[in-house]
Amino acid sequence: MRLARSRQLALLEDFALALHDGLSPLQATIELAQHAQQYGLREELALSEGILQALNQGHSFASVLPQWFDRDLCMLVSVGEHSGVLEQLLQQHRQFELQRQQAQQQFWRPLIYPLIMVFIAACASLLIGRQVMPKLATGLDPEQWPLLSESLLLVSAGPSLLLLLLAVALLVLLSWGPSALIDWRWSWCRWLAARGAFTIRRYFNAVMLLQTITVLLQARLNLDRALQAIERFGDSSMGYVSQQMRQRLAQGERQLGRVFGSALLSPRMLFRLSNGSRNATEHGTLLRVASYAGADAIAALRRLRVSLQVVCYVLIFLLLALVLGGMGAMLMAVTQQTMM
Repeated sequence: MRLARSRQLALLEDFALALHDGLSPLQATIELAQHAQQYGLREELALSEGILQALNQGHSFASVLPQWFDRDLCMLVSVGEHSGVLEQLLQQHRQFELQRQQAQQQFWRPLIYPLIMVFIAACASLLIGRQVMPKLATGLDPEQWPLLSESLLLVSAGPSLLLLLLAVALLVLLSWGPSALIDWRWSWCRWLAARGAFTIRRYFNAVMLLQTITVLLQARLNLDRALQAIERFGDSSMGYVSQQMRQRLAQGERQLGRVFGSALLSPRMLFRLSNGSRNATEHGTLLRVASYAGADAIAALRRLRVSLQVVCYVLIFLLLALVLGGMGAMLMAVTQQTMM
C-alpha cells in the first residue's frame, strides 16, 4: 500500500526528526506506529507496522522502503542516512516538491476545459458520422456526396480521429517523460533527450540532483564522495549519470559545466555552471544553478501547456466545422434531390 507522495514525504520527515533526536530506526518506527494508532490513521499505521515487521526480521531500513515509498524518496533516505544529513535533504526536497506541485497544478487546470471539449467534439463526430450521416445518405448517389460530408464519413469510419488523439498524447509523453519509461543507461533515451525530448522530467531530475549534491557538500563531503553516495544508493538511471560524472572527475576535470554534462542538464544549465564565480564554493554555484533549473522546468511546463491549448482548440474547431459543415451539406444535397 502506497500513501500519496506528500504523505510519504511528511512521514519520512517525522522519521528523520526521530533519528535526529537519537532514536534508532526501530524505536522511531515503533513511535510512529503508536502515534498513528492513537489518532486513527489507518494507512500510516499499516505502513509503520509493515516496516516494523521487516526490521524485526533483520532487514535494514533502507532495504524495506521501496515497498512503500517512491523510488527517488528511497534514494534520498539512503543517501541522507549514510551521510548523516537526512533531515536537511528531506527539508530541501519538501521545498522542491511544493514548487513542482504548484507548477503541475498551473499546467493541468487550464487544460481541463479544452480537453473535455476535444472529447465531446470527437464523440459528436463519431456519433453523427456513424449513425446520422449513413441514414441521410441512403438515397443519395455517392458521387453526389459533398466534400465535407464525405470527409466526415471518412474520419468517423477510419482510425484518423484516434491517430489525432494519440498524436496529442505522444506530444505530452515526449515533452514530459514518464519516469517508468526513462532510463539514461539506454542509448535511445539519451538520443531523444539530446534532441529535446523528456524536457520537463529532465529538468526536475536535474533540480533534485543538484540540490542533493549541494546538501552533501554542505555536510563537508567532497564532490566525488557526494556523487559516489548517489551512485551507490540511487536507482540505476541516476547511478549511470553519477558514474559518468565521477569518471570525468577521475580524469582530472574540474570545470563544473563539463563534469555535469549529461542527459539531465540542459545546455543553459551547463553554461551557468561553467560561468560560476572563481571565488564561489562548489555548493554555492550548484545551489544557484538549481534555482535556475527549477525556473527552466516551470517555463518548459508553461510552453507545453500553451502548445497543448493551441492544439486542442484547433482540433475542436476542425471537428466542429467538419461535423456541422458535413451534416449541413448533406442535408442540403438530400433536400435538393428530393425537390428535383
